[in-house]
Amino acid sequence: MCIQSKVRKESLVHGLMWVIISIITFCLLLNSFSGQAAGLNSQERSAVFPGKDWERIEKPESVGYSSARLQALRAWLQSLDTTAMMVAVGGRSLFEYGDLAHLSYLASVRKSVLAILYGKYVENGTIPLGRTLRELEFTDVGGLMDQELNATIEHLITARSGVYHPASNAGDDTASAPPRNSQRPGAYYLYNNWDFNAAGAVFEKLTGRDIYDVLETDLAKPIQMQDFDRSRQRKSGDARRSQYLAYHM
Repeated sequence: MCIQSKVRKESLVHGLMWVIISIITFCLLLNSFSGQAAGLNSQERSAVFPGKDWERIEKPESVGYSSARLQALRAWLQSLDTTAMMVAVGGRSLFEYGDLAHLSYLASVRKSVLAILYGKYVENGTIPLGRTLRELEFTDVGGLMDQELNATIEHLITARSGVYHPASNAGDDTASAPPRNSQRPGAYYLYNNWDFNAAGAVFEKLTGRDIYDVLETDLAKPIQMQDFDRSRQRKSGDARRSQYLAYHM
């Protein structure tokens, strides 16, 4: 177990370092403001709100970017497993790569999207983060243990619930989870799909709305997600393991 934990931590650190290096490299490739930034064309600098068809910036230098460095970025993306990428400046398309019409499947990112949706309802009091699973009359297949019912909504969204009930979907770190009922809520972090799925169920219970409906009205429409399609959204998972399904997007 110690060896597995060490390998897992080393892999995580390596992955984080790669992300940081990638971000730094991306910034270095695009950063070309220097002395030319002061002379940007005022028409190019003015922001627009794009319609179905986006205007393209023909000369990257007109908005402070380098054509040569964008070409270097394109070459770099070709060396990676990149599906598509788009860079917009002021509502216009500066850079496009790959198939922009490709339908992407969001897995882990769903938790970040849910966090965005939570904000409004935490602020207006609809979702009190200190409310416990016991107060919510929460249960699952086979029931929850007494200590697990003390977990709060905040524990769920921070992956510290201490509930190690099987999740309806795989892809988390429950293989290294402590025994059930061994950790008090809030004391131990575990990347746990049960927490994430339960957080989605709590959101729906307290708002009285489906996650995907809120995604459409509170996020997709206000920021004009051009290709969002509510009809394509489906929850998934094995309800025999847990009644709380994953809300992939």
